[in-house]
Amino acid sequence: MDARLAPYPEYHDEPSQIADAYRVALWEQPEHHDIDPERLAWHEMTFDLVDAEDVREAIEWAEAKLAAGEGPLSGRGVAVQDREFLIYAKVPRDNCWLHVAGWLPTRPPDPPHNLRRLRGHS
Repeated sequence: MDARLAPYPEYHDEPSQIADAYRVALWEQPEHHDIDPERLAWHEMTFDLVDAEDVREAIEWAEAKLAAGEGPLSGRGVAVQDREFLIYAKVPRDNCWLHVAGWLPTRPPDPPHNLRRLRGHS
């Protein structure tokens, strides 16, 4: 990561908005010892968090759901070998969601198609 000072005070005049909702997708991959994980399907369950205070609360919620076994497969008692979450922030007054956290397992693994996968959630 390269941290650079923002142009001060000009950045105060740039338009910004506060996200008014977060979309959280929980992803799980079933456990199959005899099949290569690259060939296994991922299963998704998506929620809109309307009253989340900020992205940290959305991340904590996603991590807690997966840790509690309340994902799309684990919630039905299916053993999983991998878990991920993805978080989008809703742009107010616009039909646009920004990918702000997490890794989408159905896209190529690195930018510009995806955020970097820092760690698994299994």
